[in-house]
Amino acid sequence: MATPTSDIELLKQQFAEYLRLKKYRNTQERYKVLDRIAELDRHFSADELYMYMNTKGDHVSRATVYSTLDLLTKCTILMKHRFQGDSAHFELASRMPDHDHLICVECGHIVEFREKSIDDIRNKVAEGLGFKPLMHSLQIFAVCPDPVTCVHNTNE
Repeated sequence: MATPTSDIELLKQQFAEYLRLKKYRNTQERYKVLDRIAELDRHFSADELYMYMNTKGDHVSRATVYSTLDLLTKCTILMKHRFQGDSAHFELASRMPDHDHLICVECGHIVEFREKSIDDIRNKVAEGLGFKPLMHSLQIFAVCPDPVTCVHNTNE
């Protein structure tokens, strides 16, 4: 499910303000990266986004994709995750705020979920240590009920 146009415009305004405040160049390529991210409804790596943009005929360098992902993460438009392996994965922070991930270590399938009690623990811990909680990301690594017959398992 793509991000609604009105939401994309708000994200672009947030990004433009961040670039202005931090004195980064405001380029069309950076906004094209954000547009393509808004079309995706899943976690993605920088390389997956770069390849997706190439299939759409966008002429944006790999370096621009990587640097833009870094800027979008710093201004909290994107969430960056390291689920397994070396590659970071990203998602729009506004799509499902403060959710967590259950990751199968056998097939790599990711289940997103929300659990109110985790929010309560986050708030209690942060406030107990004198911090103001903003957001969180929890990852639980597990194994599917039956890894052999799992429809997500591509390891044969």
